[in-house]
Amino acid sequence: MAHLVVFAVIVLIPALLFSAFLILQFSRQQEEIVTAQVNDTADIISSAIDREIYGMITTGRVLASSPALARGDLNGFRERTVAALAGTRTTAELIAPDLSVVVSTDGAATPVGQALGDTATIEMAFQTRRPEVSGVMFAESVGRFVFHVAVPVTGGTRVPYVLVLQKSVDALGAVIADRNLPSQWSAIIKDRQNRRVFAAITSDGQIQPQDGVSYDNPSIAETLGAASDDHIQGSMVSSLSGWATTVAVPNKVIIRPALRSWFMLVSAGLLLVAFSILLGVVFGRRIATPIRQLSKQAEAIGQGRPATIIQTDIAEIGEVSMVLAQASRDRREAEEQSRFLMREMTHRAKNQYALIAAIARRAAKESSDTTQLLATLSEALNSLARSADLLAGRGWESADINDLVLAQLKPFGADGDHITISGPKIWLNPTAAQTIGLALHELATNAAKYGSLSVAEGAVDVRWTMDEAFTLEWREAGGPPVAEPKRSGFGTLVIQKMTARGLGGEVDMEYAETGVVWKLVTPPEAVLTH
Repeated sequence: MAHLVVFAVIVLIPALLFSAFLILQFSRQQEEIVTAQVNDTADIISSAIDREIYGMITTGRVLASSPALARGDLNGFRERTVAALAGTRTTAELIAPDLSVVVSTDGAATPVGQALGDTATIEMAFQTRRPEVSGVMFAESVGRFVFHVAVPVTGGTRVPYVLVLQKSVDALGAVIADRNLPSQWSAIIKDRQNRRVFAAITSDGQIQPQDGVSYDNPSIAETLGAASDDHIQGSMVSSLSGWATTVAVPNKVIIRPALRSWFMLVSAGLLLVAFSILLGVVFGRRIATPIRQLSKQAEAIGQGRPATIIQTDIAEIGEVSMVLAQASRDRREAEEQSRFLMREMTHRAKNQYALIAAIARRAAKESSDTTQLLATLSEALNSLARSADLLAGRGWESADINDLVLAQLKPFGADGDHITISGPKIWLNPTAAQTIGLALHELATNAAKYGSLSVAEGAVDVRWTMDEAFTLEWREAGGPPVAEPKRSGFGTLVIQKMTARGLGGEVDMEYAETGVVWKLVTPPEAVLTH
């Protein structure tokens, strides 16, 4: 269960790290985008102010070209100018070369005949014969900050007048308000003498003028207040007026979307981790329960108890459970088989012991001394051992008669030219294999001592058939003349009586002049495996 939980969390970590990387990239891109927007906004505001000023210059040029002014009709010029500037919050004054006011649309501003206080821009207009834009100034007569444009009135090669159009800087607020600055963005406009023309900050979707900002050498930081320590700003200087427009935005505004993204990432990450842990616990239990059952199933197999199949919807565990259940059945069957084999081996061992005991008794009876007894027993036991080796190779179920003949006659040269064997493939049962093996051994022993195997010219032919009865024949030839023994020894007893009695058949022993002929005839069921 814990491994599943850890695995789920490990799987989530790369996704969370990748999301964090994306947020960092987004933050950097957002900062780059805002920096570009700040510069663009400063350019846009500066251009909007320029359009406002250029509109005043255009109006001044139109008024300066008035026919009434050309005719010297100053009253007519004044009436036309008043009508043209109605509703624009702009006043006009016609200035003579001596800087006195010739015509004024607002008598309260500067009475006709009096000189203006700020004359640098006007003098420049007389000299350059081009429109000039002033900086900001405080007009005591109206109690507010104003600026003006000076448009020369040309008459041939001379400039008889300069038309001054004056407007309050407060009117520029509407120009900036049309830009729809984002919330908490601020803007400040300064003239060529670094005097504040206009300063504002956006709050609740509206431009809020900042009158508390310093008049001389103001800073954009003053408009930001507490957020001035960390901000991004961009500036643009107008080629028309020489005014500098600066726009700034606090960094906290820029990183706010990133902070929201971080908050969402952390929240989603915690939820995903919690969900993954929950899934790990749920699925861990679903897996752990059948696995514990598998452990109990394996424990039951180890103790030899039956192991039933586990019912689970996890296919792999179900397959393992089926294999364990099958292994449990196979083990029980193997144990049953082992017990059966042990009983069979015990039974056969008893038969072997009985056979060996019978051989020992007959050998003791027929032997004249201990040496002869030991030799007889040793040869008989070696014969039984060779038969047992063949039976063991087949699980004590059967032995091939061809292999049995070769094994028993090998010590007497079965692989040479003196002994020939022939017959069909027959599988002998254990009793027949041991009985026939012992008989062949005794026949070969006698042939090696007295018969055809005792001379180089002698030969033995062993053959068998399986028809209505099983027939095994031993025929010697080329050996010394033989005669029927006057007394029956241990070998004769094994060859004739024990073989016939052990297999329920008949044994015929002929001592012909050409050699011994031994023949066994017995029912097939006595020798074949069941």
